[in-house]
Amino acid sequence: MTGGASGGLTGLLFVAVSLNATRIGHHRGLRASAAQTLVLFLAPLAVAAALLTPDQPDWVLGAELTIAGLGTTWILLSIRHVKQSLSDDEQTVIAIFNRRATNVLIMLLLTASGVLVACGLPGGLYLLLPVILVALISGVLNAWYFLLPPPSPQPAAPPAAAGQSAQE
Repeated sequence: MTGGASGGLTGLLFVAVSLNATRIGHHRGLRASAAQTLVLFLAPLAVAAALLTPDQPDWVLGAELTIAGLGTTWILLSIRHVKQSLSDDEQTVIAIFNRRATNVLIMLLLTASGVLVACGLPGGLYLLLPVILVALISGVLNAWYFLLPPPSPQPAAPPAAAGQSAQE
């Protein structure tokens, strides 16, 4: 079920990005945010594929989950590095996509789950539920923001009249 949802949501992301390709294509921050969203959708897909592989020993499943966690960590940290190198104006545009706690939770719990399962503690699989839910919900929110039109700039406040006193 998770793999199907993840695959379907990945398709949603491609539609959302395609509808706004001009705006996203010309903005490094939005491209990085789209890549981050893609990772959020593909991580549960990788987990589902690992869990569906039949007759594998726990240590192999644990290794697969650990590799998925470390790979996700490396990619998300690389994307974060790109986002930090953006100008202040570019960072303002992508601020809505920057949820550090979401990424950290996914990276840590996915990797921890793999390590625990590899060590023979099947309870590590319970860590996958929050990983999958947080990744999919966060990815859906990001895809939704890609579908929305860009925010219109706020009009500048009119300057105070020269003859008015501060008490008015």
